[in-house]
Amino acid sequence: MLVLCAIATDLPDNALAEQASEPTSPAAGRLDAGKYHTCAILFDSTVRCWGYGGSGQLGYGNTDTVGDDETPASAGPVNLGGHGAKAIAAGDYHTCALLDDGSVRCWGYGGDGRLGYGNTKDVSDPSSVGPVDLGLGRSAIAITAGAAHTCAILDDGSVRCWGYGGGGRAKDGRLGYGNNNNVGDTQTPGSVAPVKLGAGRTAKAITAGGAHTCALLDNGNVRCWGGGGFPVDGRLGYGNTDFIGDDETPDTVGPVNLGPGRTAQAISAGDAHTCAILDNGSVRCWGYGGYGRLGYGNVNTIGDDETPDTVGPVNLGPGRTAQAISAGGTHTCARLDDNSVRCWGYGANGRLGYGNTANVGDTPTATPDTVGPVDLGPGRSDLAISAGYSHTCALLDNASVRCWGPGANGRLGYCNQADVGDTPATLPGSVGPVNLEPGDGGAGCASSTGPDGGGSSAAASVGARTQSVAGHRVDPLGLEAIRARDLRSCLAVAARRSNRDRRRARRYCVRRYARTPGRVTGLHARALSSTAVVLNFAAPGTDGLHPPAARGYLLKQSPRRIRGGRAFLAAPSLCHGACRFRVTVVGTRIKLTITHLHRHTVYYYAITARDNVSGRLGPRSPTVAVRTR
Repeated sequence: MLVLCAIATDLPDNALAEQASEPTSPAAGRLDAGKYHTCAILFDSTVRCWGYGGSGQLGYGNTDTVGDDETPASAGPVNLGGHGAKAIAAGDYHTCALLDDGSVRCWGYGGDGRLGYGNTKDVSDPSSVGPVDLGLGRSAIAITAGAAHTCAILDDGSVRCWGYGGGGRAKDGRLGYGNNNNVGDTQTPGSVAPVKLGAGRTAKAITAGGAHTCALLDNGNVRCWGGGGFPVDGRLGYGNTDFIGDDETPDTVGPVNLGPGRTAQAISAGDAHTCAILDNGSVRCWGYGGYGRLGYGNVNTIGDDETPDTVGPVNLGPGRTAQAISAGGTHTCARLDDNSVRCWGYGANGRLGYGNTANVGDTPTATPDTVGPVDLGPGRSDLAISAGYSHTCALLDNASVRCWGPGANGRLGYCNQADVGDTPATLPGSVGPVNLEPGDGGAGCASSTGPDGGGSSAAASVGARTQSVAGHRVDPLGLEAIRARDLRSCLAVAARRSNRDRRRARRYCVRRYARTPGRVTGLHARALSSTAVVLNFAAPGTDGLHPPAARGYLLKQSPRRIRGGRAFLAAPSLCHGACRFRVTVVGTRIKLTITHLHRHTVYYYAITARDNVSGRLGPRSPTVAVRTR
């Protein structure tokens, strides 16, 4: 996940994998929550995806969002070229499916080759591309999608990974090939040798996180590779923060130490942490401990200067063991032996499902055993659980799906953008289930009576400061405040790093929490007098088109036409480089009067918005010209 986050599924006697495994139970691999979208396989092997579709990751041949003001059922099945799906994996902005013939198809954002087609083109219609080349005569038995990379287990038990190799500034080696090269952008995955797992070793399960990958081997050992921390530490579990896979291969390091005589049955990589179910049904987690995501009653990092065996198992409750585990962006969920679900970590927006926003696992009095099971509905039990970047979904025993956490972009699938699980009135069992096909009993779109007495959609406009959706409130300013807090916390951790790592850690924080504002549109300039002009433009969102509106702007003025990025940066800035306006609604018209100009002079203007949290600049507007009187 960062990540992706892996889905957890049933564990048969010879337990195979988490979400990426060859399906051995009816639920295995049939549901996955990504960053802002979710995908599920129905029992007729068709696929439905919902949430944010801006890069084509939903697979419907467009970039539309699904689930915000319609149900997933209305979108119909994803076109897989006449094939059914056996497993599904949702990354940050891409999706991959393991098909019934053992082939793999991927769609969505194509950057860095994460789709595996030998190019970086986006794909919005999976039927328009052939299968990913896995090597001559090879097929897949498991698939997993991370933040910007993808891995598969092939029919001979070998592992191939493709997408972003951790090059550039990160250099984390997440693909495991002993370098930081991308794979899949100019060559196909079948053109590279398998990841080296050790002499004679094969993989039973594979999981891709934000910047790391872990494999469960045929002997029950776990090997991890990729980013060891920046600034979040220890996610590989080797008692250090070294990167593995950048200039060595995974076979050169021993297995993760899970305890004397202990082996793993399941493995799941989150954004910056990893969790495993051991052969005795206990759970161990390691990596960044912020918000209690490791479940040990503190926020300590595990794996940076100690190994996972040095901490006891996560307390799941008296006599309870785990059958499935899923690590998300900042939280973790497990399916227990009684088919109930427990979640721990960051509680914002109700992603833990307990009817509040409290963290679980960060203090000694709030360990996972102290909270009851997540309410999935009367008499309902869990078949599969998937923790996404910030939301969670469960496949239940009656084949229905319920989701909870932040509802932005329709990622929960309830025909609105309301959060679920954050108040006692919105427990997961009281909402839904998700309507996946006509007549399945899922929740339809709510409607309300407008001033004219007619029906109107319950979904609010994108520019609303506080959206009212199906009776709940979605506060973009509140979500922005959470993001600002998380960025400050991340930068504080980065500041404690050594001088050598501090800059890299800060860059990680910005990549993680910064957003790119939308383009300023509708820029007009008009002369007011011989010494003054007025500019007028529409406020974009601080995150593309999404609210709230950007409040800060970099405004450039030049006596010469502003051509290209260099000319824009070189031109003089107004407002000392930081023009700010009190706006919250996307599309609000902003007016700015500029005085003390020269008469009969032509001035050129261009403007770009700044992210409200990080200050990151968005795309610049077209240049406009005006002549004073």
